[in-house]
Amino acid sequence: MSSEPEPGALQPAQELRLPSVAQSVRLARQFVRDLLTAADHERWVDAAELALSEIVTNGVLHAHTELTVRVRLREDEVEVEVQDGSPTLPVQRRTHQAEATTGRGLELVSALTRNCGVRPGPAGKVVWFTVGDDEPADETSEQDLLIAWDLEGVWIPEPASATGQAPAVQEVELRGMPTALWTAAREHHQTLLRELILYLAEHDDAASPRLDMALVDQARHTIWNELLAHREHSTGTAGRSLPDGRTGPLPEVLPPVDLRMSLPVGCSTAYSAMQEALDLGERLAVAGLLLARPGLPEIVAVRNWALDQIVAQLGGASVTPWPGTAQPRFTDLVHDRADPEPPDWDASQVTGSPRGVVAADDANRIIAISESLARTAGWSPQDLVGRRLVALVPPRLREAHVAGFSRHLSTGESHILGIDLELPVLHRNGSEVSCRFLIEQAEVGRGRPVYLAWIEPLDG
Repeated sequence: MSSEPEPGALQPAQELRLPSVAQSVRLARQFVRDLLTAADHERWVDAAELALSEIVTNGVLHAHTELTVRVRLREDEVEVEVQDGSPTLPVQRRTHQAEATTGRGLELVSALTRNCGVRPGPAGKVVWFTVGDDEPADETSEQDLLIAWDLEGVWIPEPASATGQAPAVQEVELRGMPTALWTAAREHHQTLLRELILYLAEHDDAASPRLDMALVDQARHTIWNELLAHREHSTGTAGRSLPDGRTGPLPEVLPPVDLRMSLPVGCSTAYSAMQEALDLGERLAVAGLLLARPGLPEIVAVRNWALDQIVAQLGGASVTPWPGTAQPRFTDLVHDRADPEPPDWDASQVTGSPRGVVAADDANRIIAISESLARTAGWSPQDLVGRRLVALVPPRLREAHVAGFSRHLSTGESHILGIDLELPVLHRNGSEVSCRFLIEQAEVGRGRPVYLAWIEPLDG
């Protein structure tokens, strides 16, 4: 589709209308590539394709409406627009670090393009950028785009029925919901779903036609908004995020909550869709086909529990509380997940060290431990290698440990790397040993990360 040429344009604007599905990312890229190639502007293709991928992926994840890609060729630049019909009010997400596997789309668009921004559309918004022969604009363009990016934390519910009456609702309870763990799980879900969209855009998968991202988004945001509303009601504190208060070396872990939700009758398909999408994402991540890392077992377990509980209770089942993170299956050797092989890394600095030190990979799995530290915890090194690192973490601190480590993998944030800490180590007999910690990330080149914890008992 084309329209009348604008002043300075080489040809009329070209348009492509796309449905809100993963495959639209590939079609949008092909559209802009063909137009630029035909106009002998191949030098702009890579930057335009990458920037457009980010914007269309965001539209598929959050707008859930038809997308219109519009391309205008001018003598010295190409302007690309993506229009959607989403009425959702956007909010700015917190900054992600360089190690994050998601949340940096804005920086990428700003770095690749001459200019970028957002403006109101006829219904919804238009996100745009320009690419030309000169250097990209300064960083102010990124701030323009921030106000319309990553619609995380807001969900505009479907309108009332045609009769104008609110739908019938059914009560569901997530008893003992671990707030910090779910907050970390939410970060992982966002990472996984974004990578899933990018993967499905390039690969034909039998499951992809069945994935309804609008339902997935509805389910994700409903649980999160209910958790925020519960916090506001119980503490009188309003806001779009839960606190990451720091009264010690680990993030504050709020007590579990009994989250009661009034859900529309018949809405279980949204939670089944969320489960199906995240299951597919986890399988692809485990296979190494996504940039996103597989979720830690506790992150996967709390998601399975919450979604299974919602679907089951909507079907008439009774409430089953969250069983907690102190389950033996989280500390024993992990047999039920195809975890990748440990990183190719020289462990001799750990195994040969006279000091207490343990090395763990990004699966939170012990890959090496010194004799002295294993003895301090009542184990032999052979018994601990291959177990989850939480085998050395007291049960009362496991939720904080898993939540912090998972959020580090998703966002790159870390509050404890390179900082002297005093924390207990769990002894094999169930007692606790007070220790001095220094945690750092080992240098392993471009491969998967390895984390070293230098640990010495305070009484020795």
